[in-house]
Amino acid sequence: MPRKVRRGSMRAHPRLLAAAALAAVAALAAFAVQGCATRPRSGGADVRRAPSYADLKAGELRELSDGDPARALEAIASLASASRPSGASVEGIDLASIAEAALASVESAYEKALAADDFRGALARLADLEASAADPFLAASMSGAARAAAGESSAIRSDILAREAESFYGRRMTAPALRLYIQALGDAGTGSRDDAEVAEWTRRAVVARDRGAARRLIEYSATRGIPSPEGAVALVSASDPVADMRKGVATIRVDRGIKIEQGVGSPDRGLGSGFFIDASGYMLTNYHVISSEVDPKYEGYSRLTVKLADSPDDRIPAKVVGWDRLLDIALLKVDVVPKYVFSLADGKIPEPGKKVMAFGSPLGLADTVTSGIVSAVGRRIVGIQTGDTIQVDVAINPGNSGGPLVDESGDVVGVAFAGFSQYQGLNFAIPSDWIAMILPALFRGGEVKRPWLGVAIAEGRPGSDDARLEVVYRHPSAAEGLEEGDRLISIGGLRPSTIQEAQAALILREPGSLVKIEKLGAAGALPSIRYLGSRPYAPFESAVKLDRKDRLFPALFGMSVRRLPSTLLEPDNFSISRVWPGTIADESGLSENDPISLRKFIVDSDSRLAYIQIYVKKRKAGFLESVIQIPASLDSPDFL
Repeated sequence: MPRKVRRGSMRAHPRLLAAAALAAVAALAAFAVQGCATRPRSGGADVRRAPSYADLKAGELRELSDGDPARALEAIASLASASRPSGASVEGIDLASIAEAALASVESAYEKALAADDFRGALARLADLEASAADPFLAASMSGAARAAAGESSAIRSDILAREAESFYGRRMTAPALRLYIQALGDAGTGSRDDAEVAEWTRRAVVARDRGAARRLIEYSATRGIPSPEGAVALVSASDPVADMRKGVATIRVDRGIKIEQGVGSPDRGLGSGFFIDASGYMLTNYHVISSEVDPKYEGYSRLTVKLADSPDDRIPAKVVGWDRLLDIALLKVDVVPKYVFSLADGKIPEPGKKVMAFGSPLGLADTVTSGIVSAVGRRIVGIQTGDTIQVDVAINPGNSGGPLVDESGDVVGVAFAGFSQYQGLNFAIPSDWIAMILPALFRGGEVKRPWLGVAIAEGRPGSDDARLEVVYRHPSAAEGLEEGDRLISIGGLRPSTIQEAQAALILREPGSLVKIEKLGAAGALPSIRYLGSRPYAPFESAVKLDRKDRLFPALFGMSVRRLPSTLLEPDNFSISRVWPGTIADESGLSENDPISLRKFIVDSDSRLAYIQIYVKKRKAGFLESVIQIPASLDSPDFL
């Protein structure tokens, strides 16, 4: 295939900016780190403001009911709640009849999806029925069959997941099949799966030598008194030799043709690592390693190949099957039979101090193994927008990205990526628990679509009265109902206490479906149903175009402000009303009641940063006047 010459400078390398580090403006350049390839970029989705439900007319609501019944049900529940105790009509709109029509559409779509083995569609519509049954007004409009399905939703969801797991297994995709079946066990509710079925899936995990899945299945079997098949216990207690594991790692090369800088052309190569997770030739790597293969904004030449450890002279073509930019994970397919397949350590979180090893190709040096310890877990890194990361002191360098991080048993506890190049021993990995949750979605193909509530949240102080998660910003595209200052009590029946737990409560749900939430607001504790939209990659990219700049301050910089009278020279005057501990504003020395004037608000999409330049009189500094510039990442990990 002929190479194409691409003009322009080399695109920015990935940056990993810890939230605390962003506070120091003078040190900002020091925290810009280079990784293996281009960092994830926005897909350029057209994000628009959400309509106000109070402004909807009867015709518009009926039209919405026909085209998007789930969103119509959210609107109806919101309007009915605002008009209670009457509820049945609002300004002449017969909400009851529209609710019946919308629920009938949902019920019909659910039945059609089940009949067509559209497992994702069936789960989405089942979630709509379950959430609707939790709303008194909508529940009164449900048919008997819909109400029965909602009442048995856990058992039905378990059956649907088990059916999809069997579908994957029939197509020789064992890794996602096992993860889906484990999800089915978790959704079985007070009942249980058939003993023979559980034993068969455990046998399949043993045959696939998937220790992580086998361990989870054995644990479930023990609670039910189900005997484990032969070899199951021996498998989970064994560990594989390093020599064998090295055979399951590959060097990933992305040829992007020629780059031209200052009139001089040079080869543009991306380099990373990957490892097999399924005997059919599927392997995991980082998204940023292969982004040019699937990024619609990339217009140059791109060719992806892999080199196996035992065949260093062969370059084997590979294709990208699925990818998740929020977790920086991608799934590749290579037409080879792997000599070793790694197992994800489901539910096995490594403890600080435990020994781990990293496999990969740092700087192209294939078949490299390095070792160290787990430094910390639960690190939230700007750039990884979902969940958290594992911090390790293992030597990880450009080229290691996408390789496996394994514990002493040989189980993959994370996918490594290079950290801060100027600091030795400070590297990170994406935990296997998060990867296991999205693995079936990666195998389904294409970009993983995430549901979201459209709000940014902050954590309260543990053990305090404000320990609950607090909404600090609502994106303009999200419907009204969750506002700044509201505290989240539960999502879909789960009661998260951290941002990671809240994100995990949503990650397995479908965009375009409903979920029941409980919030604590000015009117007290209130249940409601919310429509889960499709999450944009970087919500702040659209928010800065749609919203007032001062409304962005809490989520971007960690401070709320109230407007003060303007002057000719200072039109944007504010007083800080609150500063969240540990945020950029706090680290910058700002405090409540500090008067500030906004001079500049700058968005740099290439560096993935937003800056504010403010004139401030800091109370902590004796009201000393100064002009400071504060940066914040556009890739916030705080959105739900």
